[in-house]
Amino acid sequence: MTNNINKRIIKSRKSKGYTQKYLAEILSISLPTMNHYETGKRVPNSALLAKLAGVVECDPGWLLTGEEKNTEDHSSTEGFVLVPRYNIEASAGGGSVIHSEQIVDHLAFKADWVHKELGTHPKNLVLVHSMGDSMEPTIRSGDLLLVDRSKAKMRGDGIYLINLDDGLMVKRVEWLLGGSVVIRGDNTAVSREQILPATDLEKLHILGRVVWLGSKL
Repeated sequence: MTNNINKRIIKSRKSKGYTQKYLAEILSISLPTMNHYETGKRVPNSALLAKLAGVVECDPGWLLTGEEKNTEDHSSTEGFVLVPRYNIEASAGGGSVIHSEQIVDHLAFKADWVHKELGTHPKNLVLVHSMGDSMEPTIRSGDLLLVDRSKAKMRGDGIYLINLDDGLMVKRVEWLLGGSVVIRGDNTAVSREQILPATDLEKLHILGRVVWLGSKL
């Protein structure tokens, strides 16, 4: 007997605007398993329920029992979306090899701000930390960067998360007439401009555009 746990899972997922596939990825389970939980064919164990509650920002007791008072607590979290933070660092210096892409936690952002100011869907956003000083003073080492992956194919000038020569980097990217690309850091004292000709663009992989940053004072 599921005690309608499946219905509360569906409700909590939809309150965040998440698809089954996206939530399954966050929870590190397969899509068929996620579907079984939502159809009531299977019931999540207590550890997974606690993890799910943290992701969708609801009370785990409400997920388990459906008590009205917890439903009210759950409603108070509406209006926010959770963005995953990865334990990878994007070098603002000479490049850093990706060792892991494991999600370590999530940070909440207002849904209205994501939609109206960024003009994107929450599923397109990821958080990574910057490392190095070549983008100073714009970006400092340790800054938290919000990256919009839907803008990975944009050709507008801006600051992007890129992979070049097996290194994950945050750089300012500018497109020139003829198809060449200029890659540079804002700190000219430590960073040299690199021009990538149109014939070598297959070496450049744009992962997304940096749309926000958070810094320590």
